[in-house]
Amino acid sequence: MADAAYPHLGWDPAPGSPTEIAALRSKLSASATSLGTAHRLVAELLGESAYWRGEAADAFRAALDGDLPRYLKNAHRSLSKAASRLGTWHDDLVSYQATARRYETRAALESAALRKAESTASTARTTPNLPAADLAAATDAVTKARTALANVRRLARELEETHRAEAERVAKSLDEATDRLAPVEPGWFDRAADWLDENLGDTLSLLAAVAGLVAALASGPLLIPALFIAAGLSLAAFVAHAQDPKILSALKGGVVDGRFDGKFWGAAVTLAGDAAGSLPGVGAVAQGAKGVAAAARAGAAADDGVSLGVRGGMRTFATDSKSAMRNINDAPKPLADWVVRRTGPRAERPTLAALAGVGVAASGTGVLAPDDEQARNTATAVDGARLAGSEGPNLGSAARAWAQTTR
Repeated sequence: MADAAYPHLGWDPAPGSPTEIAALRSKLSASATSLGTAHRLVAELLGESAYWRGEAADAFRAALDGDLPRYLKNAHRSLSKAASRLGTWHDDLVSYQATARRYETRAALESAALRKAESTASTARTTPNLPAADLAAATDAVTKARTALANVRRLARELEETHRAEAERVAKSLDEATDRLAPVEPGWFDRAADWLDENLGDTLSLLAAVAGLVAALASGPLLIPALFIAAGLSLAAFVAHAQDPKILSALKGGVVDGRFDGKFWGAAVTLAGDAAGSLPGVGAVAQGAKGVAAAARAGAAADDGVSLGVRGGMRTFATDSKSAMRNINDAPKPLADWVVRRTGPRAERPTLAALAGVGVAASGTGVLAPDDEQARNTATAVDGARLAGSEGPNLGSAARAWAQTTR
């Protein structure tokens, strides 16, 4: 029985209701948002409960801690993926159905042409003394009309197969997305991804510190790339930490509530260290960008065109950035220079490496011992002293060197 909406094709090549799919996607998105909010609230409550002592506090943390945050997070991720996949399927289905309607329109035209050709051929066969050529032409017209209609229906069958295959992929992806809703033990990859998601900022800080240690020990062609890598990782760590609810909550506790405890100073030193590590790279890249802008203006003034000027500027961008980074790195380092004056030139590199090693140790504490409050407080104090005694003066000296190169 032919489909009422597709009488000339004879069936619906792209069944489905985009309206219902859109409604389901909206519900899943709303549920995912609610689960994400619940996960953040649980994390914030657990963070705030650190200041609450006693049996009631222990019972409260036991009720919220454990598997609950992970289940909320996994459910949020699963429903978000399902909603996204349904959104894609909705758009695909709308496109498939628009194509199906075009095929139905073509099939209607070809069906009308076929009926007309068959009528003409029937009349020709009953017409006495009709020339053989005219009868052959009428018969050939019927064959062509049937072929044209068959071609349209073939295209509709191909569309139906594409629709079916995509629908199966959507169903499979939805099954895979909702697998995480069940409270099952995740695999090693899921555990690693969850751990990295929760410790991204600290991990980036550790990698930046390691790159800084490599730069302190490096020479020759390895030095400048190591400096840029360390600066880039520090900038990424700063961005990640600046969005971390735990960091923001600790800073808020000090600034708003006057609670200048270990968590506050840990957050402050962490952000300060990330910022200090990223500034040389930002300054070097800014210097290189000046060359691009100057070349663009020069090209425009010389009627060479802005794009030609920019291309010329891009050729010097890397050179200018590297030169600026080298000048910043070669700027006097007050603490290291003080040690050198008292012990000799050979002490410079070991001193710089030791200071970088302190940064590695402090960052490693955040990654390897996140729950050891005493270790983290000690690391904060040591790293804070390093920042105040070494990085702060170094940045001031580097800023003066950078200012001289930009005159």
